[in-house]
Amino acid sequence: MIRLQALQEAPYAFGTTVAEASSWPAARWEQQVDEVATFVAVVGGEDVGVVRGIPHPDLPRVREVIGMWVAPGARRRHVGSTLIRAVTDWARSEDADTLVLDVVEENTGAITFYERLGFGFFEGEAFGVRAPGERRMVRAIPTVEDHSTPDTV
Repeated sequence: MIRLQALQEAPYAFGTTVAEASSWPAARWEQQVDEVATFVAVVGGEDVGVVRGIPHPDLPRVREVIGMWVAPGARRRHVGSTLIRAVTDWARSEDADTLVLDVVEENTGAITFYERLGFGFFEGEAFGVRAPGERRMVRAIPTVEDHSTPDTV
């Protein structure tokens, strides 16, 4: 399962551990499939990346990007940008105008990746409280006609 692979390979990047997620009953996984927009990148029949999106609990036009991960062997091959494009398209279809995500401040590779895709740092609390050691990044969702915000690397 791609989520467990992500938790195993990059435990520092997620708020859930492999042990916790492995113990979840099937009903919890099924609930997440119903409630969380999930996009999986598949290359050569193998799951190599995942990103999930959820509505912000307080801001109706904001969607949160959660659980982004790309397998090490698939990094720097446009898998990540394709996943961000998918979650952006989903958010746009939900009439959202902003994407927000939190990233571990030591994860400089991810920060650079998000910056290339038009995300910038946001220091305020308008989008909610951050976990310790995380940085918040935001990006306006471009309209279909607007090509000023990069969506590929």
